[in-house]
Amino acid sequence: MSKQIFKMCPDFEDIMPLEYKELVESGPYGKDFGVTDLGSFKELVEEHPLCAGCGLALSLRHILASLPNPEDTIIVGSTGCSSLLFPQVALHNIHSLFGNQNAVASGLKRAMKVRFPDKHKDVVVIAGDGATADIGLDMVIQSWFRKENITTIMLDNEAYANTGGQESRMSVSVS
Repeated sequence: MSKQIFKMCPDFEDIMPLEYKELVESGPYGKDFGVTDLGSFKELVEEHPLCAGCGLALSLRHILASLPNPEDTIIVGSTGCSSLLFPQVALHNIHSLFGNQNAVASGLKRAMKVRFPDKHKDVVVIAGDGATADIGLDMVIQSWFRKENITTIMLDNEAYANTGGQESRMSVSVS
């Protein structure tokens, strides 16, 4: 994908939303921003519908700010609190069914190689511990066995938080 896609068409500049104008002018696309630069550029996610003080929002801000080429990155998410946030992230993203995010990411990465043979596209899975290490563990392990060239990030809050806080297999029981 050319970085020119993020250039605003002069004919539409006066009717584009302010948020979009700011992202095009001050966002991380094609620039060398990183986590240490947070606060100095227009972020890929700023306002969000997550609970106030949620660690997930801060984690995702750091993850998104650390992407080396956000314009060439596709995020694959799963059901959970993060699925409320991803539609508001200024990146391509896919919401997969609960637990099969690594299978979707594997197929997507292979399709990107066919569609863009001369361009590296990053596919990053971001899912909670329930989707990654509990319900989706088989698909995660199988993608690792196949040595798929995807990145998997597990957000470990040790619970199914968006359904009332039930324990996941990552929860530690103290006897």
